[in-house]
Amino acid sequence: MNRNWEEDLKAFENFLRGVNLQKYAYLRGIKTVEQDLPKDLLPLGIFYRHYWDTTDFKDYEEVFAIYWREKLSPHVYDFIKKYFYGCSLQFVEEGFKARLYRIWMSILTQFHFQYLWNALFPEKLVSSAELDTMGIDAIVELDGVKVAFQVKKVSYRREASERRFSKKQQRYADIVVEVPYLVVDVAELEGKIANPRVRRSTKVKYRNVLKVFDRNFARLDNGFVIFKREYLQHIHETVLRKLGTIEKGRR
Repeated sequence: MNRNWEEDLKAFENFLRGVNLQKYAYLRGIKTVEQDLPKDLLPLGIFYRHYWDTTDFKDYEEVFAIYWREKLSPHVYDFIKKYFYGCSLQFVEEGFKARLYRIWMSILTQFHFQYLWNALFPEKLVSSAELDTMGIDAIVELDGVKVAFQVKKVSYRREASERRFSKKQQRYADIVVEVPYLVVDVAELEGKIANPRVRRSTKVKYRNVLKVFDRNFARLDNGFVIFKREYLQHIHETVLRKLGTIEKGRR
């Protein structure tokens, strides 16, 4: 199916602008369900269905209700018996809600990278829940080379970097590129820069962090961080340049 990626990107960004981050702020501190989830409890298929395969974007309450109905209902009491014996269903539900919220926020950022890439470049990314379970967020073919991307949250880093990958990943891609995204509290850093008690060298570091952030990312009015077009253009050029270097080395 041919998609209008510019329109889909616009729709997705409008959806992101409407996410009420403050409503779910309390979930960030809840970390009761931290076990590795079995495959049949992973939410990836649902997330891909509503945010990538289609533009049927759901708010978090809706998508969690879908997850609870499709994934948890048949297995939740077995999960409680194994890990939370004696705990209430409400306690476990809240733990799952917090765990999935963190996954949801991360994957929405990943999907923004993918929508923006496909809107910008003729080489289209392919992404699926199956690839995601293997640590591959998306794959694109550039100059005949299959490049896999991993979008990763970091505290302070600028450049996209090539990394080693597993035997499973080697079946799908020739190289894996890690794409860092930076999430910072701009107001907090600006406050520290203005604080006379903060050392000058530390202030320089904070200013550099803000410069990196401003150059590559944008914060929507609700606080959600998205990628700037310039950052993806830099990644695209960097990977193509790297592939050219690899090709020259083979000759």
